[in-house]
Parts: sequence; structure tokens; C-alpha cells
Amino acid sequence: MNTRLDELLLEERRKDIQRDIQEIRLEEQVSKTKVFRPNLFTRSMENLGKWLITRGEILVKRYETPAKKCRSTGQSSYAH
Repeated sequence: MNTRLDELLLEERRKDIQRDIQEIRLEEQVSKTKVFRPNLFTRSMENLGKWLITRGEILVKRYETPAKKCRSTGQSSYAH
């Protein structure tokens, strides 16, 4: 009697494991087929970020000090 009960419990456990595996495979298929579609807020923030980066690059080019192109003026003063 006891062995029959063990066999039934083992069979139920196998079925549970098979159901879990099937569920995991189904979730993997769903995650592979899911397409990311950004909403209006996401698209707006992405465009704002791109615009800020391009404006920042323009400002850096405009106001950066060209260290290698500068010539040393020496010790002389322009006031004299």
C-alpha cells in the first residue's frame, strides 16, 4: 500500500514539474515575441535628450578654449 502511494506522489510531482516547464517555455515565447512600443512620453523624452546633447556639443565647440592653438605671449605687456 505504501509503495502505491509513493508512486502516485511521484507521478503527481512529475506532472507538476512538466506543467512548470511548459509554463516557463510559454513565458519565454511570449517574451521573445513582445515588441517594445514607446509611448508619447518616452518618445518626447528621447527627442529632448537628443536635442540637449546636440545643443551641448554646439556650446562646447563654441566656448571651449583651444589650448594647443594658443601662442604664448611671453612676459611682455600690451599696455606699454
